[in-house]
Amino acid sequence: MDVSSTTGIPSAANAMLANQTANASAVSVLKQSLDMQAETVAALLPTEPATAPGQGLPEHIGRNINITA
Repeated sequence: MDVSSTTGIPSAANAMLANQTANASAVSVLKQSLDMQAETVAALLPTEPATAPGQGLPEHIGRNINITA
């Protein structure tokens, strides 16, 4: 029986557990970041004044799009 192949199993299991813990904490930080972004957007959207598109602009502005560079 080859004992050398079984000695690496506990260290591999520990490495996988550490990797799983790191991934879980990274996902938790990502979720917190997304929640904070959602709160910020929700706070900023109502503060934007509701204006009609083109309000206060001349009639000819905003009708054509220049697609050539």
